[in-house]
Amino acid sequence: MVGRKSALALAGLMIVSALSGCAAGSGGSSSGGNGQAVENSGKAELPKSAEPVELVVADGLGDFPLERFNKVFAEPVKKKYPHITLKWIAAGDISKRITAGEPIDLVISSSGLLQARVVDFGLQYDVTPLIKKYNYDLNKVEPAALDMFKKFGNGAVWGIPSFMSPSPLYYNKDVFDKFGVPYPKDGTTWDDLNELSKKLTRLDGNEQYYGLFLSFAHVIRRNQYSLNVVDPATSKAAFNTDAWKSVFEQSGQFYRNPNMNMTTASAALAFQRDAFIKKRSVAMWLPVSTLHTEAELQGMNWDMASFPTYKDKPNVGPQPYPVAFFVTTSSKYKDDAFQVASFMATEEYQMEWVKKGEFLTALKNDTLRKSFGADTALYKGKNIKAMLPDTYAPASALTKYNGAAETIMNSTFTKYILNQTDLNTALRGAEEETNKKIVELQAAEKK
Repeated sequence: MVGRKSALALAGLMIVSALSGCAAGSGGSSSGGNGQAVENSGKAELPKSAEPVELVVADGLGDFPLERFNKVFAEPVKKKYPHITLKWIAAGDISKRITAGEPIDLVISSSGLLQARVVDFGLQYDVTPLIKKYNYDLNKVEPAALDMFKKFGNGAVWGIPSFMSPSPLYYNKDVFDKFGVPYPKDGTTWDDLNELSKKLTRLDGNEQYYGLFLSFAHVIRRNQYSLNVVDPATSKAAFNTDAWKSVFEQSGQFYRNPNMNMTTASAALAFQRDAFIKKRSVAMWLPVSTLHTEAELQGMNWDMASFPTYKDKPNVGPQPYPVAFFVTTSSKYKDDAFQVASFMATEEYQMEWVKKGEFLTALKNDTLRKSFGADTALYKGKNIKAMLPDTYAPASALTKYNGAAETIMNSTFTKYILNQTDLNTALRGAEEETNKKIVELQAAEKK
């Protein structure tokens, strides 16, 4: 994910769309700002005499601190392109600027927030002509991440995946040692992980220990079977299936262990996160898309293992969850904005910050992968390889209704792990609720 503090929001990321005009702002024009290009070894570049420009960058992640933005993004861009100054605005200011007719040049967002922070405002813009003009090599990018956004944009490229949300299984060695249980290993299956969890889940005196907690919302988005949440052809719920039922069961088995003593309070994700980070009564924690900070892990005897696999999907990790800088249709400086966005997706820019542990790369680059955290003591001796899978699951379809469907699915999962309903009944009810909600959203779109 992008800055470590922001990894929770990343929950999705970058995006690629198509050249065909498929949504607001997907036109092919790439002019504007300092658009005159000069040739240099076959690659177009901004002229050396480019006039100074200020590019407004919106926080489409929701919690990225200004200080970190300046340090990690604005200053390196100024060094690379002295005529470009980046101005940061909060996520809550996006709609205000649009209402006031004030342009936004770039939005940094994830695949999970692309719809809400870019598409819903009609800011998406197909940068395919700019990719060709400036000769950016898309073969450098993780194919699964690029494919995810091409699917969303029906082939148009709205952004170049730059950063990737991690997907390790964090674990607290002290809890394992306390109960004499061996640590999890890379390549462990969901079922084998559940067997480990059973050995660690217990009431010890007055202290409740939990074997494993996870973020099911992110399991949905990154499911390894590449299952659709909403059918893109019919805009109907697509999760009342045997395959989805298996995903619910595999994730729910950890919670349905009677020794977990689950309550409404402990079913909340905030409780589970705090139990691992603060109370330290959780053996294993699978946030799915989080890069924890040094402050959060301070004093914990921790390490990581790779994301669990399904027996029938060996060696297949979760779906990608990329982050990108999206050039917007409202920008008057699209060429300059693209230079910034594409610079973020280069080894030249990323190496320093990857070594410092600021984010993981969405580039298909082994050197960057292996260099993560090399310059920080936090990751010394840690299983860095576990942070990203060797093989991503293919991208499932992203639709404008995924968010609504995922909210209902997550609520259904909570009812299931609290034994408030059987799974078949729960999925049928969730399907009906989702389809009703989609109809309501479609009606609202026509107003």
